[in-house]
Amino acid sequence: MTTVAGVVLQTVPGAGPRVAARLAREPGVTLAGGDGDARVALVWEAADGATLDALAEALVARDPEILGVYPTFVGNDEE
Repeated sequence: MTTVAGVVLQTVPGAGPRVAARLAREPGVTLAGGDGDARVALVWEAADGATLDALAEALVARDPEILGVYPTFVGNDEE
């Protein structure tokens, strides 16, 4: 089973495109859109919700341009 989450990242003003470009290389991350300024929409896939929580915390801790990670949906994909 895979956990899938839609999230919106809030970045510092103007950083959205840079952050999106960096995250596009992360495994399990699919870019879904953004406002071209400070918000980036992503779909994340991981083994479980705890992994997604840890990824969100790590992104905020390691990237000073990311101000917050806000989930919009979370579900399980039973393959």
